[in-house]
Amino acid sequence: MPSGFFLLFLFFWLQDAASWQEALSAVGQMMAGEKDSTGAVAFKLESSGVIVDSQGIVATNYHVIRDRDKTFPEIYINLIDPQNPYRPPERSRLYKLEVVAIDAASDLALLKIIADADGRPLPRNLTFRAIPLGSSEKLSFLDEIYAAGFPKAGGATLTVTQGQISGKEEREGWLKIDAQVTHGSSGGAAINRRGELLGIPTKVRPDVQEVDTDGDGFPDKTVSFGTVALIRPVESVRTLLDQWRQGRFSTEPIPDDLLTIRGLVQNRSGNSVAGALVGLLKPGSTQASVENLLTWSRADENGIFQFPAPVAPGLYTIRVRAEGYEIFLQSFSLNQKNFRPIVRLQALPSSEAEPVPPKP
Repeated sequence: MPSGFFLLFLFFWLQDAASWQEALSAVGQMMAGEKDSTGAVAFKLESSGVIVDSQGIVATNYHVIRDRDKTFPEIYINLIDPQNPYRPPERSRLYKLEVVAIDAASDLALLKIIADADGRPLPRNLTFRAIPLGSSEKLSFLDEIYAAGFPKAGGATLTVTQGQISGKEEREGWLKIDAQVTHGSSGGAAINRRGELLGIPTKVRPDVQEVDTDGDGFPDKTVSFGTVALIRPVESVRTLLDQWRQGRFSTEPIPDDLLTIRGLVQNRSGNSVAGALVGLLKPGSTQASVENLLTWSRADENGIFQFPAPVAPGLYTIRVRAEGYEIFLQSFSLNQKNFRPIVRLQALPSSEAEPVPPKP
């Protein structure tokens, strides 16, 4: 006779399996385009979306519904059959969408299902199975996560990949996961084993890191570790959804207020210092630790550096390290476009910078 422990395990396993199936039925293939001269819709983009409200509210990435500087006029979602998740979505489950809310800063958009594939209004009492919203705030390194969507490679059917939480980027508001996410997966669902939405797969960033191979404390080689998938946390989706429910939302792009930091590293004589490591830290920080380092750059041969992504206005600390020079630390308030700091480094005493070899 099965033990109580086994029955409890079986109960939770079956419960998770049911949650999985329900979650996947909320994920659909996004298709966007415009009508041609015959009146037929010519689809130019295929990506992913997920239903987050039973009224037919779909969350996806803002860039998914954009065609350069304008929104695609014709946007649809094709939902899978929950009983046959391995089959391509059928036209009977194809629905037309309209944009109801935008958060351009987070690259998120909400759309509402308004008609069937032929533009006919839907029954008033029709509801859709929505994915439950979870929480990303308590996620830790190596927690299990799954990405579901319709990537270009094999995108005719739903694709689910398994991975782990590999980190967070607090400044930019990302979750980093190692589950495979490719072009077309944008706007889909990152979920846990219980089928709860943890975030929206948004983009992929190459994981290229500089490593110190000769032990001198300075990176001297670039190594590629593959790619990192960046997930917009579910809290951003929840906030936008709450704004829509309360009537406080926008369907227009929000002006980008992020600022670029590009500067110059020199010595006291005004000569450029190539190869200096420049870190942007949280205010009041002195060390480039995992908790304090927001982003970093390396000065080029002319001493010029630029952080890889714009940052929000606020208080920061710049930390600069270069061989033969003292550590540079300076706090500043970033409140203007295209901030151009000039960092001047103080050379170490010759006895510290270049030890004199002993006489033979």
